[in-house]
Amino acid sequence: MRGVWALFGAVLAQITIYRDSFGTPYIFGKTDAEVAYGLAWAHAEDDFARLQYAIALAKGKLGRLIGKDGAAMDYFAHFTGAFHLAKAQYDSLPSDIRRIIEAYVAGLNDYARQHPKEVLDKKLFPFTPQELIQGYITILSGMIGVGQALRATLAGNPSEYRFSVQAGSNAIAIHRQHTEENETFLLINPHVPIEGALRWYEAYLHSEEGWAVLGGFFPGSIAPGLGTTPHHGWAVTFNWPDFVDIYQLKMHPQNPRLYWVDNAWETLRVEKVRLQVRLGKPRSRLVQGWPVQGLSKVRGPFLTVSKRLEWSLFGPIVRTPNGVYALRFPAEKLFRAPEQWYRISKARTFSEFYQAMHLQGIPHFNFVYADPDTIFYLFNATLPERPAGWNWQGVLPGDTRQTLWRRYLTIEELPQVLNPPCGYVFSVNNSPFLVSCPEASPKEADFPPGHGWEWNRHNNRELRLRELMEGKERFSWADFVRIKYDRQYPRQGAAAQIWQSLASLPDTSDPFLMEALRVVRQWDLSGEGESPQAALCALAVQWAVRQYKLPGYSWLETAQTQIPIEGRWKALAWASTQLKKHYGRLDPPWKAVQAIEVQGRRYPLGGLPEQLAPAYGNWDEKKGFLRVEAGDTYIQMVRFLPRLPDGTQPMPIVETILPLGVSGRPDSPHYADQVVLFYQGQRKTMTLHPAEIEKKKVHVYTLTPGSWSGWAYGEGK
Repeated sequence: MRGVWALFGAVLAQITIYRDSFGTPYIFGKTDAEVAYGLAWAHAEDDFARLQYAIALAKGKLGRLIGKDGAAMDYFAHFTGAFHLAKAQYDSLPSDIRRIIEAYVAGLNDYARQHPKEVLDKKLFPFTPQELIQGYITILSGMIGVGQALRATLAGNPSEYRFSVQAGSNAIAIHRQHTEENETFLLINPHVPIEGALRWYEAYLHSEEGWAVLGGFFPGSIAPGLGTTPHHGWAVTFNWPDFVDIYQLKMHPQNPRLYWVDNAWETLRVEKVRLQVRLGKPRSRLVQGWPVQGLSKVRGPFLTVSKRLEWSLFGPIVRTPNGVYALRFPAEKLFRAPEQWYRISKARTFSEFYQAMHLQGIPHFNFVYADPDTIFYLFNATLPERPAGWNWQGVLPGDTRQTLWRRYLTIEELPQVLNPPCGYVFSVNNSPFLVSCPEASPKEADFPPGHGWEWNRHNNRELRLRELMEGKERFSWADFVRIKYDRQYPRQGAAAQIWQSLASLPDTSDPFLMEALRVVRQWDLSGEGESPQAALCALAVQWAVRQYKLPGYSWLETAQTQIPIEGRWKALAWASTQLKKHYGRLDPPWKAVQAIEVQGRRYPLGGLPEQLAPAYGNWDEKKGFLRVEAGDTYIQMVRFLPRLPDGTQPMPIVETILPLGVSGRPDSPHYADQVVLFYQGQRKTMTLHPAEIEKKKVHVYTLTPGSWSGWAYGEGK
C-alpha cells in the first residue's frame, strides 16, 4: 500500500486554494483526490480542533477528550458495529472513492504533522481511511435513532421507543415555469446548533475531472452534505421514520451466551473493548456537550474501563433487568454514505442524481433537488421490507427468523414528487404526504404500513408554507426571499394552540398578572423583531418547557401535553418578572431581548422556534437576554437560469450566509465576520465560475503534497 500511495503522491500537481474576503476557500486541483486533500487541509486551517473531535469519535477515543460523556459515545461507536463493518467493507468501495478518502485523510494527517502544537491528543494521529468510515457509520447510526432506541431499552421502556429529532430544516424548490423571472429557485436552509459538533463549513471544490460544487460540510466529511453545482442543487432536511427494530431474545436458563431461534440454540458473538475516560472536565464552553471554545490539549489522569459487547443474529444486544433485547438497523449500508454524497455532488443530470440515490448509503433525510428544468422531492430512507403480521413499532419476538429483514425498500418505493403541476416542492421536516400542493403529494395509502410514516408530523412551518404558497400561480424572487425570512406562526396549528392556552386564562385581580395577560392577548403570532408581545410569550413557553420537561421542538409541533392552569400562571409570572427586572416593562421589542452573542457583543435577532426563519435560544438570567444557540445555520438561495439561445447553460446565481463565519477559530478574523449580514437578513453573492473566483480572491496559496505519506496507514512515526 505504501508503494502505491507514494507513486500516487509523486505525480500530484499543485493544489491551489483561493480565499475570498470572507475567508471562504475555493479549492482547485487536477484530480478529485487532490481537491479532497485540499479540502481537509483548508478545513483544518479553519477549524482543526473541531475536526479532531470528529476524529476522536471515529477512533473511539472521545472519552480521552471530554470524559465520561465522550466514553459513552465511544461505547456507542463499538455498539453500532462500526469497527467491524469498516474493516470488512472498506476494500469493497470503488477505487475512485478510496483514492478520495485516502487523500482526504492524508490531508488531515499532514496538517497534524506540520502543526504539532495544535494536536489535542497524539493518539488521534495517524488517522486512517478505515477510521473515517467508522466515523460515518457511528454518526449516521446516531442520526437514525439508534441511540434513542438504546436509551429507551436501557431504561426498561423498549416498547415506548419513538424516534424524533429536536431540530429542523427548510428546503423549497419552485420550477421556473412558475416564477416571474423564468428561473428555478432552490432554498437550502439547515437548522442545527450554531456551534457544537456540527458547525457548518462552506467551501467550493473544483477539479479537472469534473467535480465542481459549492456546499456545506460537516467536520470530517469528504463531500458536501448539501450544495449547488453548475448543473443542479440539493437540500436536505431531517426525517424520522422507524429505522430501528427491537427484539426480545429468549435466553438459555444456564448459559448466558446462548439464545433460542427456530428450535435451536444460537451463540452470541462476544467482544471486550477498553475505553479511556478523561477525569475532570475540559476547560471549554460546551454546546450540546461538545467544547467549542478554549479547546485544551488532553492531559490525564485517565481511567480505563473494560466493556463487553455481544451480538446476535438480530444485532447488538442490551441486557436489562426486564430481559435481553437486540437492536437491528441498517448499519451494513452506511459505509457507502461518503461515496453517495460524492456521487450526488458530481452528478450532471437528474438521472445521475437519481442513480446516486440508489446507493442507499445515506440512510435518511428528505432530499429536495432542483436544476433549470426539474424539481424533485424524495423521502429518502433505508427502510427494510416489513411483512404484515407483526407489530414493527413494538417489541418483536427474537426467537424466529421470520422477523429478520430480507431486503430494503428501493428508492422507487419511497414517497417522492417530480415536477408537480403546481410548480413547487418543499420539506420542513413534515409529513411526506404533504410536500407539494395536496393533489400532487404522495398518498399514505400507497405505501406499506409498519414504517412509522406517521412519526413525521404536520407542523407549524408546513402550515405556514401552505398559507403562503397554496393557490399562488407564480412567484417572484422577492416572494421567495420573503417566504424564507417569514417569522409568523400559522393561524392554525400547535403554536397557535399553545398561545391560545395562555390567552384564554381568565381575568385576574392581580394587576401585574393582568397586565401580562393583556400583552399576551394582543399577540399576533409574529416573531418579527419589532413585536412587543413575542418576548413575554416566548419566555413563558420556555419556562413551561423546562418546568414540565417537555420535548420543546416536538411539543411545538403537536401541543399534545396540556399545561395545567396553575402552571400557565406561573409561566406568565416568571416571564413577566424577568422582563420587568431587566427591561422595566412587559412588552419590550423582541429584538431587544433576543440576540446572538459573539465574543461579548450582541446582535439582535428576530424569529421564534418552529418558524420559517427560526431562532432557538436559552434565557440568561444573569445577563437578562435570550441567547440564540440554533436556527438558520446555513442559508443558500439559488437561481437556475434557462439555457441561452445558443444552447449553453449559464451558471446558477448563488447567495449564501453563515450565522458567524467560515472559521471555527475564535482568534480568526473570519470567525464571526458574517454575523452582521446574517442578523440583517442579507446574504453574500457567491460564484461557481473559475474566472470570477480568480477575480474576487484576496489570498491565494498552493499545497504540494509530494509526500502524501504512508503515515496515513500507520507507517510513520
